[in-house]
Amino acid sequence: MKNLKTRPEERDGRFVAGDWFVVEARTESFYVSAETAARVSRQLDRRWAPRWLKFVDITGARVWVRASLIESIHESTEDARGREREFHYRRRKEEMADRRWDDDEH
Repeated sequence: MKNLKTRPEERDGRFVAGDWFVVEARTESFYVSAETAARVSRQLDRRWAPRWLKFVDITGARVWVRASLIESIHESTEDARGREREFHYRRRKEEMADRRWDDDEH
């Protein structure tokens, strides 16, 4: 524990947004570097996959998760997240424009 280093994702104690990968498990999501995502992927692709996967997420937390609970691994870039936010904003705006004054759904 005393050998902890400041990660590149962290500057002045604050998290800096950027690009990362998301390891989706059945009940939780873990945000990891590209290198960690590649290592987890290789472990899952092995003929005899390990029962447990161990890795460190981008916050520096150690994670142990059953391999059988991993559902997906996907990239999450800053640009893609921005486009997704814009998409949801415009979709919501469109939904609001379609609402009638007597509509009780929302």
